[in-house]
Amino acid sequence: MKKRIFIILIIFMIILAVVAYGVYNYRKQVIESQEINNTYKSYESVQLLGTELISIINQTIDIDERLGIEKDENGLYIDNGRNSIKMYIELSYGEDETRTIEAEKIANSGIDSFMEIYSTASFHCTNITYHQETNNIQSITFSQVTN
Repeated sequence: MKKRIFIILIIFMIILAVVAYGVYNYRKQVIESQEINNTYKSYESVQLLGTELISIINQTIDIDERLGIEKDENGLYIDNGRNSIKMYIELSYGEDETRTIEAEKIANSGIDSFMEIYSTASFHCTNITYHQETNNIQSITFSQVTN
């Protein structure tokens, strides 16, 4: 009889430990998502230099890599509908012409060449979208400020 109670108690403790670990991981993921959202949301109200934008590009790519987001044949991250982050940069060419480029293309073609041209250019955040399922940031767009 004591053996059965002891076995039931051990099974209960194992189940409790597994549930506690699951809750801990879930809370950790929620806090991390909130921190990422708050970081990107803080870019809405500030004007950034090209050098700061490169840091944000690297941070975004690092987040996608860490989360294991898949890439397509062009090396661009695929939106997974949950926690992938796409970053777009709108560059001005002349007064009326703009071109939108994905952050991965800038990173793949060489950050040094981007830095040579746009290190002192000003950028501001023009759009942030969120995943409908998780409310995590889905995409962010920075536009070059023209003087």
